[in-house]
Amino acid sequence: MTFDEKYNSICGIPVESLDEHFGAHISHLTSSKRFKDYSGIRNGILAWYDGYSWDGETRVINPFSLLSFFARKKFASFWYASGTPSFLMGLMKKDPSVYSSLRKLKITELMLDCAELDNIEAELMLFQSGYLTVKEVEPTAGSDNYHLEIPNFEVREAFHLQALTAFTGGKQSRVKDIQQEIDQALHEGDLSRVLAMLKGLFASIPYQLHIDREAYYHSIFLAVMNVLGFDADAEVSVSGGRVDAVLELDDKVYIIEFKYAQCAPDASPEEKQALFGKTLDEGLKQIKDKGYASKYTGSSKTIYQAAFAFLGRDEIAVRID
Repeated sequence: MTFDEKYNSICGIPVESLDEHFGAHISHLTSSKRFKDYSGIRNGILAWYDGYSWDGETRVINPFSLLSFFARKKFASFWYASGTPSFLMGLMKKDPSVYSSLRKLKITELMLDCAELDNIEAELMLFQSGYLTVKEVEPTAGSDNYHLEIPNFEVREAFHLQALTAFTGGKQSRVKDIQQEIDQALHEGDLSRVLAMLKGLFASIPYQLHIDREAYYHSIFLAVMNVLGFDADAEVSVSGGRVDAVLELDDKVYIIEFKYAQCAPDASPEEKQALFGKTLDEGLKQIKDKGYASKYTGSSKTIYQAAFAFLGRDEIAVRID
């Protein structure tokens, strides 16, 4: 129904009506020590709970979250906390590459008619369950394409944390334990400390959850960065190709390439070291040969070119240039 132009705002609160219907409630909150002024509260509401769309133009606010915000008088992930998407996370674990390509997902009108849970695609499930919304509609001669994105901060914050928990089989509290140290290390340009934390994280992954695929490691790294509050972009297009990940801070930019190499279970330490060296060389060579850092050389930021090599569940190395 929401894809019909007549009803594309029926399942939410149109942004245009926020002041008319909730202005008095926003004004009331300005007397609280937790909030400063009307515009700050309004901007916070839009950042946390706005963004849902079915046509790429009309945007609505999540009503459950908005009413919960006024009732609790604080910004939090109300809607996400109402249920645990175990089935959805199961789909994500089967295809980790979906997570690393979240900013470039799209579905077609034909996919919307899919009702077979045993054969449903993760992209469609993410959309139907509210974790993705329509950013843009691309008309075609046949079935239109719907470009998708995460709608708002509420969903983004909770979704990345849930994804990381599902990929690693750990507890959400563990993520919070490493947040401060990784954050500090990245701001100091100390990727060796980040590597140590990642090794500990990967080593704790149960063997039954481990997947011998580059996309698996890539997705976990991006999930860690996103949970920590960084806008970690994946598959960034530059003139020479696509960078695996770009992590941009106020004064630093990390250009990161991930490489996975098959390693025999009985390989000697010397053989592993040689394979690490070869894999890391390939990663850095790719960054340089394709000019991945050229997009950022004109800025005043310090540029770090880093290759991560994965040989197995807890076999990780990094080389920085």
